Amino acid sequence: MPVTLSASVDASLKQKATPLLLFKSSATVPLLASVLLLAGCSAQTTSEKSAALAPLTSDFGQPAQVAQAPLNMAKVRNYKLYIAPIIGAPLEIVTPLSLRFDDILKTQSITLASNMETEADYILKGYLSNLTENNQTSVLYVWDVMDKQGNRVHRLQGQEKVSGKNGWSSVPATVMGKIADDTLADYFRWVSANAP
Repeated sequence: MPVTLSASVDASLKQKATPLLLFKSSATVPLLASVLLLAGCSAQTTSEKSAALAPLTSDFGQPAQVAQAPLNMAKVRNYKLYIAPIIGAPLEIVTPLSLRFDDILKTQSITLASNMETEADYILKGYLSNLTENNQTSVLYVWDVMDKQGNRVHRLQGQEKVSGKNGWSSVPATVMGKIADDTLADYFRWVSANAP
């Protein structure tokens, strides 16, 4: 199914952005690994809900101090993408992120592969977790970009903080939409600069 970025998303890709909050300490990484392991082991059963996203003003989280090569979306469109099931978050959290992925990919005419083994040029495998501290919830995300042989060729990661200490229930759909924006913008940049 062809998928693409809206004009505002495409324009945002060309602008410099504010710094993305990355993991601030080496202690966070083992904690994230533990949270992800536990989250992947627990079964989540929730009713299927479609969450509407508010318009996003994401600047795609690229650090402003890094010089960017021009984005070649024509090159990016040559590669079929398969998005693997996302690990670590309940369905009501993943749904707005998935819907935003779909909107962006359709707007940018990026073809989604329906089969990871036979059709995909790249596979995007995501892991989400949340940490609550000092009345704030942080959504931590890690995306592995894998080639068709299953080798990791790139990793995208970051975090978004929201007010509230109720874990996933503190996270609004707009934050998940911003994570989708930032993830795909980083993926597009990487493919544009690094794919053969």
